[in-house]
Amino acid sequence: MTPSEFKRAYYPAIERTCAETGLNPLFVAAQAALETGWGKNAIGNNLFGITAGDKWTGKRQVVRTTEYFKDDRQGGNFVRVHSITPLADGRYRYDVDRAFRDYDSVEECLRDHFKVLSARRYAGAMPHRNDVQRFAYEVAKAGYCTANPAVYADSVAKIARMIEQV
Repeated sequence: MTPSEFKRAYYPAIERTCAETGLNPLFVAAQAALETGWGKNAIGNNLFGITAGDKWTGKRQVVRTTEYFKDDRQGGNFVRVHSITPLADGRYRYDVDRAFRDYDSVEECLRDHFKVLSARRYAGAMPHRNDVQRFAYEVAKAGYCTANPAVYADSVAKIARMIEQV
């Protein structure tokens, strides 16, 4: 999907949902584009790669994926571990089968994404929700992803600018 196709397909739902939740639609769209490779790697209607942990009671979809961690978690929250490879930078690359949340609609995913970001661990990010780059940095710093928070924030901000321009 191109950036303009992504925007046509998802931005109207993102804007509607963000009007309800108070999140910045550019942040949400940019994060979804980053997480899915502009919609190419979306797992069903899951635009954020939200995993289905033990407490998730909804539908799930098991997908083979690659994850990176700072430590050797000895299996973690995975359905199956295919391989664990130590990397030169001290991290570990996991090739795993992992359960992801499977939503009936994009709107359901967007509302659940808001619930995830409303967790106490992201409370420090919320005052910055109208600043795409700062919000992305604070969310990443709070543990949303395994990427370096500054790199993640720069990527989200760059994608947000692309979405604005298409």
